[in-house]
Amino acid sequence: MTDYFFISSPLHLLVSANLSLLNPENESVAVIIAANGKTGTMFANAARKNPSVFSRVMPLSADIQGRRHKRSRLFRLLEEEFAQPGDTRLFAGNDRRIEFQYAMHVASQSDGSVTGAYMDEGAVTYMGHKSMHRVAHRFIDPLLRKLFYGPWYRQAVTTGASGWAQTVYAAFPDAVHPLLKQKHIVPIDPSPFRSEPFKALADTMLEGKDGYDALLGNMQFVMTLPHEGSYIDRPGIYEQVATQIFKHIPPEAVAIKAHPRITNRPLLDQMFPGTVVLDNTVGMELLLTMLNDDCIVAGDISSTLLTTKWLRPDLPAVAILGPETDLGRLGALYRKLDIPMVETSELSEWLSQATGAR
Repeated sequence: MTDYFFISSPLHLLVSANLSLLNPENESVAVIIAANGKTGTMFANAARKNPSVFSRVMPLSADIQGRRHKRSRLFRLLEEEFAQPGDTRLFAGNDRRIEFQYAMHVASQSDGSVTGAYMDEGAVTYMGHKSMHRVAHRFIDPLLRKLFYGPWYRQAVTTGASGWAQTVYAAFPDAVHPLLKQKHIVPIDPSPFRSEPFKALADTMLEGKDGYDALLGNMQFVMTLPHEGSYIDRPGIYEQVATQIFKHIPPEAVAIKAHPRITNRPLLDQMFPGTVVLDNTVGMELLLTMLNDDCIVAGDISSTLLTTKWLRPDLPAVAILGPETDLGRLGALYRKLDIPMVETSELSEWLSQATGAR
């Protein structure tokens, strides 16, 4: 059997690696469809350098950008790959992407036994697409896409819900969105995330950042930050958080992971003096593989802690609530998954219990 993994984000790459390692008897093809050409090249190079994870790499990132003639070339490449019958499965972290949908269309025409699967994309798997209740998203956009691409395009009201995905691979099967519960749901075994081939893939993705493995191995606390719009005018919020942390953990053992689009780097030093500031361009998914078993991961109500709970269920994780935090449905999911949520004023007490239990 041949498994094709359509990869457009770091999380897709890591989940694909996990599923590939769980099925070593299958040929595994990394189909790179990152929207950014540079990112796509990085994913492709990492996949090629780890043949124990991926048997083959099919880089399409350069062909999914630009004008329509490039899109036509993309379709020709997919036709060449999938027009022949074969024992095949296609996996996508985003089944709304036309690359996956067209590949499923071509493959199903040549072999009716081909199956499509959705790989967990994080919070959207459990909360649903942010625009799923809007008229444009539910009706206008899919109609335009069918008119533009053809009847093979199938709407996904929320990610993973399209007709091309029969199976859902989820980290937390019992908590998936109701629309996904109509599919065949398979729990993702997290054990490959701690395997040597997986760690080697993560190391490859961090090439050029020498020493990160040792650096993260010495951290006792990692603080992940939301977009700086949440605090740039009120840095005192996180200065209070830092004060609570430093009562139990020295600053040099605390790492700060800022949002990828941060603009005010000096503000981090003001809010968290003496701490280690990590490269904001590196995905937290990669860093998790390198943390020691006693490291605490903290953040706001976001998908970051969901990823932590999934990739490193052995690590203590805590959500720190600000004065205006809206728990919403994600807060309910946190409670269901037993991710603690504490006010800033309660953080010191929580840390006292967490560090004392080591």
